Amino acid sequence: MRIIPVGELHALAEDVMRGIGCVATSAQVIAEHLVLADLHGVSSHGTMRLTQYAQQAATGYLDAAGVPSLHESDMVNTTLRRVDANSGFGHPAMVLAADVAIETCAVHGHALVAVTNCGHTGRLGHYSELLATQGLVSIIMGGGRWQHWRQVAPHGGIDPKLATNPYSFGFPGGEDGPLIADFATGATSGGRAMSASVREELFDDPIVLDADGLPSRDPNAYLDGGAILPMAGPKGTGMGLMAELLASAMLGPDTPESNTLLIAIDPTRFATSDELSRRRDEIFGHVKSSRPAPGHDQVHIPGQRGFALAEERRRSGVPIPETVWREIQDLLSKGTSQENPT
Repeated sequence: MRIIPVGELHALAEDVMRGIGCVATSAQVIAEHLVLADLHGVSSHGTMRLTQYAQQAATGYLDAAGVPSLHESDMVNTTLRRVDANSGFGHPAMVLAADVAIETCAVHGHALVAVTNCGHTGRLGHYSELLATQGLVSIIMGGGRWQHWRQVAPHGGIDPKLATNPYSFGFPGGEDGPLIADFATGATSGGRAMSASVREELFDDPIVLDADGLPSRDPNAYLDGGAILPMAGPKGTGMGLMAELLASAMLGPDTPESNTLLIAIDPTRFATSDELSRRRDEIFGHVKSSRPAPGHDQVHIPGQRGFALAEERRRSGVPIPETVWREIQDLLSKGTSQENPT
């Protein structure tokens, strides 16, 4: 494992993204996103994704130079917006969507933003964090291209049929950070499986199936033609299907990779800031007062442990596996890459 200062890692990631064809603003947004994922301990959506992105740009899977734009002509209600990523990476489109949601909520108290025609959006929790820092509650879900990204077996089946269609929920927090619940509707994400494979780690539980449908803890069982089990059985299948229906059936064409629906709410339309803070802290405190289970030092509010870890790593540096570090250096010197799962 190599420890890289945050500024250096950001600069390297930005250089890679500009080198594969991104405009300067997009390269900066994507680099910041990937480094933040590493800071929060979500390495599956961090700088290890650079090789995937370089491959996608090189093969024409998406347009690295694509810049998102806002469309309003087809929106009847002023609280509805549509962002077109113009076949580019999803991160700049999602940041634009968050900005639009913040502006719309300031006037109307709520917003619904559809993001279409984009590549990988990265960690959805990042956008919930952007909204939470502005005092907004968020619900975000993504899906699309089930014909191509067949990763998760439906409950009761063994063949992969859906992508890992993620969700993110965010609620403004206090000094310890917001509540961010960011998860795939599969028992793991494709990126986490790849990260575990790179680190030569096994899952704690048999959450994937091998090519014969047998449960396994080995991420390579999935990567070698198997499937990911749905999160919480039928619950994960139901949530995955709903995300797919909203992203594909409702929002339409989902190329190059996915569509995303972002819902933002200004909670102060229902309670004052003081009332909201008091009630939130009361609920958080009640949950955290539980006696910790064996192997746990305390109960954490989702998202706050990553918030604290990010602060620590900003000071100490970001741990990057040697294999990922070599891939980054290779991208900078020779431009080689390979595609990783979503």
